[in-house]
Amino acid sequence: MKTNIKQYLKSQNPTSNKHPILLSSTELASHDDVLTEILLRLPIRSLLRSKCVSKHWRSLISDHRFAAIRNPNPNPPHGLFLQSIGNVGNPEYEFVPFDRGNCNCKPPFKKLEFDGDGSTSGIIVLHSSNGLMLCYSLHEQFCKITKSIEYNAAYYVYNPTINQVVSLPRPNFRRRPRGMTLVFDPLKSCHYKVICVGGHYWTDDLYTMEIYLSETGRWKTSGKPFGNQIDTEFTGGVYWNDAVHWINKKGFIFYLKVNEDQVDRVSTPVVHDGWNVKQHCYPLVESRDCLLFIDIFPPSLKLDVHEMHRDYSGWSVKYHVDLNQVMTRFPEIDRIALALGHFRLVQPFVIHCFVEGEREEDSFLVLEIPGKAIKYNIGLKTFEELCDLELSKPLRLSVASDGFSKLGRWPGAFLFFESLSKVL
Repeated sequence: MKTNIKQYLKSQNPTSNKHPILLSSTELASHDDVLTEILLRLPIRSLLRSKCVSKHWRSLISDHRFAAIRNPNPNPPHGLFLQSIGNVGNPEYEFVPFDRGNCNCKPPFKKLEFDGDGSTSGIIVLHSSNGLMLCYSLHEQFCKITKSIEYNAAYYVYNPTINQVVSLPRPNFRRRPRGMTLVFDPLKSCHYKVICVGGHYWTDDLYTMEIYLSETGRWKTSGKPFGNQIDTEFTGGVYWNDAVHWINKKGFIFYLKVNEDQVDRVSTPVVHDGWNVKQHCYPLVESRDCLLFIDIFPPSLKLDVHEMHRDYSGWSVKYHVDLNQVMTRFPEIDRIALALGHFRLVQPFVIHCFVEGEREEDSFLVLEIPGKAIKYNIGLKTFEELCDLELSKPLRLSVASDGFSKLGRWPGAFLFFESLSKVL
């Protein structure tokens, strides 16, 4: 697959560099190494259309080895999905592209229906990881024994780029899980994992973790039951350094070393008086293999971005950000909020994501003010409007009065990465 096109043509006529042999498109397409070299240069959308050329092309493009080569390293996010606040039972999603030039492109989806006949409508995104999404739905069933309606949960892993989905077996918990986290690192493996945290049998004092391995198609129990985590937000797991991290309102981060089945904890860089994980949900963010903690306390318009040391020895402040200049450019915020029934917003914006760039001047935040998505460049201290957003009632800003959406977990914002990786 790594054969260079020029090297290949030269090999067909090694005696002359001036007059190489020219191959027809049919002859060229019959050589997989050369064809692969050409296909690797196509945008992903063009690649997906190229699957229709022939069965051979479809097989070549669908091969997991081709996907591993084609997926860039690092693979930057192309946008994010925002769940509409209104219809929780049958949610819709707005797509925010990070490249303003792609604002008119068709989003991968607006609603999720995996069977086409509507029987699995009302699907909710729970978590996302490097191009894959963990989804969930409830099915109503009438139980003849109890003569009542029962709700059965169904779980899926979905790749919106190639529109492929697989169903997962249900975890072994007797009650609804406290949280689920999808872990997918295509640079290490074509397989994924789902970490599920639930109550240990019928008690609220102990928790158990189960891990789904796509390689085996089964759930397994991870480690021993653990307690004292009632204040941990298990719906917001962040994967970094071969571990999944959750934030606790008491000022620490609880994490699971996935490959070792061991749990540990580390302090957050700051703790504010009155901090509540439900109200002041300072997100942990993984971007470009960095674990970041964003510190803001309403109504301040300034924030600090802290980076965790890889050995968990401490934090360092990486960025100081002042959003006052951005907010002064949108004086209509309070007027729009008032028209929608909000006397005054505690926080005039909500932060949906932070993306670390290759250089400092490439790093940015994506903010939402009423009716607009804003991209703020941290290094250059500039901003641009990405797209218009629907004005919902209630506003996402009133739901996330702390200044953060529930990034990467429901209900909130989910990063979108283009990926050819098959869902196994």
